[in-house]
Amino acid sequence: MSSMEGKIASAAGDAGGNRRIEEVVIGLGYTLVRLHCGAAGLAYTPREELERGCEVFGDAGSLAGRELREVLPWIGGNSAIASCIGLAAANAALRPPDECLHTDLLDTLGLRQGEKVVMVGRFKPMQPALEELGIQLQVLERGDPLRALRDCDVALITATTIINRTLGGILEATGEAREVVILGPSTPYIPAAFLGTPVTLLAGSVVLDLGKARRGVSEGGGTRTMGKALGRWVARV
Repeated sequence: MSSMEGKIASAAGDAGGNRRIEEVVIGLGYTLVRLHCGAAGLAYTPREELERGCEVFGDAGSLAGRELREVLPWIGGNSAIASCIGLAAANAALRPPDECLHTDLLDTLGLRQGEKVVMVGRFKPMQPALEELGIQLQVLERGDPLRALRDCDVALITATTIINRTLGGILEATGEAREVVILGPSTPYIPAAFLGTPVTLLAGSVVLDLGKARRGVSEGGGTRTMGKALGRWVARV
């Protein structure tokens, strides 16, 4: 666990106290962790990295009833699915800071025509809106060279990079972008964890309607399926 992931786990542990896990739902798109208090959090399911076979997670069947603090150290570990569960559990315990902006991310960014935006991970719902603004958009998938980050104006980085342990290298490759955003439902609302890094904004999601979010996850849906079941806030680091 790196310093950043350790800070996420520590802050979530402090926020969650002695809470226990009530349920874990591992969907094809996202994983949802519900705590016994009713709070729930999400993280991307790294299905590309799941073990093949009829049982993809060795701890299956033993998660409900565990203390939250037991799974938080899994964040950023060698098992991608365990890391995902740990991050979803952290997000269940966390809430956006009071100074968060309940606003559209694009409004916050104030993108200007001709600016160069690099998207690390493909955010399909955002792409059309970005392209309509007349910016120069480049999308990097995992394994692509990162040199485009050196001279971009804005970097949009999927929080899935926390799960697959690639965020550190991506941030090291980032130049003097005016905004560097960690984006997506996996994003932990812990600005302090990103101090001293190029990250300037956290744009995540909070589960508002547990029933709708749970159904969307269990049926293989993503953010479009969950829709208004998620609230979106932007926090400045």
